[in-house]
Amino acid sequence: MDICIKKNLVATCSIDKTVRIWNNSNPPVLEICELFNDEAYSLAFHPSGFHLIVGFTDRVRMMNVFKDSLKPF
Repeated sequence: MDICIKKNLVATCSIDKTVRIWNNSNPPVLEICELFNDEAYSLAFHPSGFHLIVGFTDRVRMMNVFKDSLKPF
């Protein structure tokens, strides 16, 4: 899990091979849910909230965070 400093966003990765971006409002709202072929073990937001680094077993991917999706950079 990681929290974005400048935006009200929280990113989580799970054993179900998803990376989820949550709007940390009250109540929290799921903004993005991306399913991958491999399980993600770690992730980190860029302070701007526009980029996300996701660590898998064999690689690290940089993702661009858009309104409704994550796109590999």
